[in-house]
Amino acid sequence: MAILLIDTTYFLTVGVLGRDPFYIESSTDHVEKLAPFAQRALEESGEEVESVEVMAGPGPFTGLRAGIAFALGFSFSKSVPLSAGSLLLAEEVWARSQGAEGIVVAVNDARRRQAYYQIFDGEGRPFSPMDISSPSQIARACLSLHSPFSIAGLGGSYFEKIEEALEGEGARYTCLKRPAGSKGWLESMHESVRRNPLPPRPIYLRDADALPLFQKKAGRPPEICAPNLLWSLS
Repeated sequence: MAILLIDTTYFLTVGVLGRDPFYIESSTDHVEKLAPFAQRALEESGEEVESVEVMAGPGPFTGLRAGIAFALGFSFSKSVPLSAGSLLLAEEVWARSQGAEGIVVAVNDARRRQAYYQIFDGEGRPFSPMDISSPSQIARACLSLHSPFSIAGLGGSYFEKIEEALEGEGARYTCLKRPAGSKGWLESMHESVRRNPLPPRPIYLRDADALPLFQKKAGRPPEICAPNLLWSLS
């Protein structure tokens, strides 16, 4: 029996536990690629699906809705259980599989020059709540630990900016950049669900990116809202 795993928190990863996943390094093609990837993963496994597990976030508005909506529809149509998990806990689990010891700072790209992050202690327990902040502020949170730590997450420019801020302060840490798609990532996702199963509801740490560009004025034509326009273009 197959466990189908889905991650749309940034890049798209879909696969059957124990096998290499299908993935694409894009944060905009979730809707088009998700169903075909799931079909191919199950066809290649040759097994009946037993359950579905999806990363609930934190992540972007559209990506999370696409992944969770598909998982809900699939589990309903196949009459199989659906569970969700925390992306940042899965990053911590993956870091341990790569030899990380002690404190782990799990991170992931949040766009808008920000990142999601959560700190875990040496026993894998949350040391801080999930949060979203700039790379420099995340670096300051790491430095306040006053002890060696590992920072783990999907590689990218945001990760490099966190590293730059840490190196500028002479921090003692280990860098663990996770590849976009791997069998090990599916195992880490599954373990995060096993350790802390969540309801299939998206975890948002920021409002949706879509903002109204026009504001109404009594008795006057609508005007462009300059702050929202600048935010949309940033």
